[in-house]
Amino acid sequence: MKKALAILTLVLVAPTMSLAEEQYPEKICSKIYGSISLFLSIADKAWKSQDEEKALFYSTAAANYATIYETTCKTK
Repeated sequence: MKKALAILTLVLVAPTMSLAEEQYPEKICSKIYGSISLFLSIADKAWKSQDEEKALFYSTAAANYATIYETTCKTK
């Protein structure tokens, strides 16, 4: 079981490590960042209007974009 978990971890982490070395241009990163803000704004309005399905959709989209931004745009 430990061996399978180690292999699974390696399979999931290895592609991310190679992506972290390739940074997107600043213009693309600012558009991704703007999209995160837009999706969060839409999700907030949906939560306030009790449209939970729409709110969940846009908050998930924001989280996915944030992961992309963290991986490909942030410098260490």
